Amino acid sequence: MDDALPPVWGIPDEAQGAVLLDAAQRLMLEGAYDAAVGLAEELLDVDPEDTGALLIVADAAARYGHGEVALLAARQARRLGAQVDVLEAAALLASCHPEAALAAMERYLESAGDDARAHAIRGQSLEILGRVTEADEALARAHALRPAAYPLPLSVDESDWEGLLIQAISRMDDDARTETRTWAFAFRPAPTPDRLRTSDPPVPPSVHALALPGEDGVSCELYTRALTRGCADEDELIERLTIAVADEVENVRE
Repeated sequence: MDDALPPVWGIPDEAQGAVLLDAAQRLMLEGAYDAAVGLAEELLDVDPEDTGALLIVADAAARYGHGEVALLAARQARRLGAQVDVLEAAALLASCHPEAALAAMERYLESAGDDARAHAIRGQSLEILGRVTEADEALARAHALRPAAYPLPLSVDESDWEGLLIQAISRMDDDARTETRTWAFAFRPAPTPDRLRTSDPPVPPSVHALALPGEDGVSCELYTRALTRGCADEDELIERLTIAVADEVENVRE
């Protein structure tokens, strides 16, 4: 009788890496950005110069608020020869460097021609810098190139926001509603860089609301451009407002 052990079957390292990379890319398509970064980091533990994994981190981390991580990954990928102008600008914007992101995308668009994401990053950078008319033009161009990826905002009259907020707060639980009764709410088109930098790391520019406790109580800014972007109807907007304010209640409690 042959007592030799049977051969051990396994996936070669190269094939295992390809499987993980493919899985991370699928997670990106599904919007599971944090999970995609987790898989990409497994690949980078084995090979810190895995360009595909670096590109996933650069793209995904910026999308869920880890701009500095995305920026490091993008710059490492650039050193390895990858073309990362748009990813690096997205990371700059996510880490609250709108001036640098804007300058990078204006240079890129001059040389590369139309690119929907580049126009969107340029538009969002202009928003944060308070240049709303220029932002509208850039975001409209992004929408024209890729309507599904860069939807237009829902049109809302300025006089309607107070009523929408009242409806949103009415959907919150009793304790949260009680806490917000003393809050001072203000509607702004977009946050300023200084407001985003009140925390470390900075808050992503895509934020819907920011509440800050102060000596006179809590002040909460609600950002109308981010709230309305891509909303299908008023009910969806109210739901976004509800979630935004409820999240800020939790943040203040912490």
